[in-house]
Amino acid sequence: MELSAEQQLFAVLTASEAGNSLRYLALERLVAELLGGQQYDLRGAARGPDILIPRPDDNPVAVELKVLSGTSFGKNVSNRVAELLATAVETRRSFRGEVTLSAILLFTEHRLDRPGFYELVTSMVHRLLRSEDGVGYDSVLLGWADRQLQWRYFDAASALDGNEEDLIHSHSTRDALELLQTQSPVAPPPPPTKRESGKQRILLVADEWGSGRGGISTVNRELAIALAAAGVEAAVLVPYASDEDVKSASEVAVALVTPARIPGLSEREALLLRPVFADNGWEPDVIIGHGRILGPYAAAQQQFFPQARRVHFVHTDAEQLEAAKETPGGRSNMTSADIRRSLERELARSADLVVGVGPLLTETIRDELIGPGPQPRVICLVPGLRATFDVTVAHPPIKNRVVIVGRADDFHSKGIDIAAEALLRIVDGWPSSKPYVPVLVIRGVPDETASAVKAQLDEILEERVTYHLRPYSDSEAEVTQDLAQARVVLMPSRHEGFGLAAYEAIASGVPVLISSESGLAQFLRDSGIDTLPSSILTTRNSSTRLATDGWADAIQQVIDEAVLARAQASELRRSIASVVSWEQSAATLLAEISASS
Repeated sequence: MELSAEQQLFAVLTASEAGNSLRYLALERLVAELLGGQQYDLRGAARGPDILIPRPDDNPVAVELKVLSGTSFGKNVSNRVAELLATAVETRRSFRGEVTLSAILLFTEHRLDRPGFYELVTSMVHRLLRSEDGVGYDSVLLGWADRQLQWRYFDAASALDGNEEDLIHSHSTRDALELLQTQSPVAPPPPPTKRESGKQRILLVADEWGSGRGGISTVNRELAIALAAAGVEAAVLVPYASDEDVKSASEVAVALVTPARIPGLSEREALLLRPVFADNGWEPDVIIGHGRILGPYAAAQQQFFPQARRVHFVHTDAEQLEAAKETPGGRSNMTSADIRRSLERELARSADLVVGVGPLLTETIRDELIGPGPQPRVICLVPGLRATFDVTVAHPPIKNRVVIVGRADDFHSKGIDIAAEALLRIVDGWPSSKPYVPVLVIRGVPDETASAVKAQLDEILEERVTYHLRPYSDSEAEVTQDLAQARVVLMPSRHEGFGLAAYEAIASGVPVLISSESGLAQFLRDSGIDTLPSSILTTRNSSTRLATDGWADAIQQVIDEAVLARAQASELRRSIASVVSWEQSAATLLAEISASS
C-alpha cells in the first residue's frame, strides 16, 4: 500500500538506522519530491538553498529546510534566527531578487502542549518573515513530527498587513506544500525618495585611488572619472585617502569616502565597514566591484545598501592565468586555479550586471556562467586611451632600450624568459661596429623578489645582455618616462586578460609588440585595426625557438626602422581613439545599468 506524504516524512524522521546527516539528506530529497522541486546542491552550486522549485514565470521558490529539536529549541532561538536570516540575505542576493524565499522548520517532537512553546515559535517566525527592510523570508512553514504531521503556514504579506487570523490553522501536508508552490513574493520596500538632484549615485569599491597596485586600480579610477563627467554622482570607497588623493579626486568631481576604521582590521578588511559620506543621506543606486579580490567587498556593501544593484567587473581569467604561471615539469596550479575560478563565477552570478574588461574576458565569463544558476547579463567594456600617457616625442630615443612594464615576479606568465631569449639572439648577432647595443629594462620588480628575478635572467642571459631592474612604482611620471624613452615596449605574456601596460604604451605613441594571447590583441583584431605586420606575436611555441625567433625578428625590425615604427605607433593610437574612449565606455555602462533595472 502506498504511504501518504505524512507517513513518508514521519518514517524518514524516525529512521534510527541512519545517521543525522544521512537522515537529513533523505528528508531533503523527499520534501523536494513532494514539492515538485530539486535539491539545489545536486545542481553543481557551491552554496544556496536546500531545495529549488522552478516555476513558469522565472520566479522560482527557494526553500531552506531546517530540522529542529523541540526539546532544546528554547535554548538557541536567537542563534537559529540569525543563521536563517543570514542565509536569506545570501540566497536573495545570489538570485538577484528574482526568487521567492521560504523556510520549512520541521520539529522532531510535538511540543505544542508545552507552556509558552507555541508563542516562542510564532515569535521566531515573525522575526524570520520579510519586513520593511526587505530582509527575511516570504513565507515560513512550520511542521511538528507526529503521525498527523500538523503544519502551520505563515505568510509575510499577510503579517505585514496585520491579517493573521487564518495563519494558525492546521493544514495537511499536501495543502501546506501547495501553499509554498503557489505563493507570491512579498514586494521589496519602495526605493528611497528621489533626490532633488535627480543624478544617479554610483559607489565604486577599490583599495586605492592611485595605481600602486596595478591595472585594476587604474581602470577603477578612470571609470569613476568618466562616470562623474557623464553627470553621475560618483564615489569611490577606499580604506585610506591621503590629502593628495582627495585633492586629485576632487579635481575630477569624484568623492573619496572611507569607513570609520576599527583597530586591528587590515586595509582591505576595512572595506567591509559602512563608508562615511559627507551627505548623511547619500546612498548608492549602484555598487561596482572588481574581480575576485575586490568583488567580495562590493557584495558586502549591499548589506548596508540593500536597494543598490551591483555590477561585477571581470579583470582576469583565473584558470588560464594560473596555467600560464606553470612551468614545464613544475608543480600544478590546479587547486588555486579552481578556487579562484569558482569565486569569480559566484561573484558574477550574484551580480545584476557583469562586465568583462575587453572581448577575451567577456567571452570567458559568459561561457563560465553557462549552466545551472542565475544568468546575469554580460557586456564588454574596453578602456579608453589615457591622455596622461600622450607624451609623444618628435624623434625616437637614440639608445635601444627594450622595455617591459608589469609584475616581473610572474616571470613565466609575463613571458620575460621569451623576451630575454629574443634579446640574447639579437645581441649575439649585433655588429661590434654598431653603437647602442640593446638593453633590457624591466619596470615592476617587487623588492622582495628582485633577487629571484635577477637569478632567472642571469641563467638565461649569461652576462651577454645588459639589463636593468626597476621597482614597481605608483608614480605615473616615472612609468611615463620609461615609456617615452623606450625604443620598443614588449608584452610577451603567455596570457593577459586585457593588457593595460601595452595599452598605455600605445597611448604614449611608442612602438609595442603584443602577445596574441591577450584581450588587447583580440580587441585589435575584432576592430579591424591595422598594426605593423609583426606587432601581434604568438607565445604558444615558447618551448621551441619558433616564438623566440619571431619576437627577435620583430624587435630587430623596430630598432632598425625606428622612425617608421614611431609613425605607425602614432597611427595605431589614432585608430584606437576613433573607435573607443572612456566617455563612450561610461555611456555604454550607464545604458546597460538602466536596461537591467
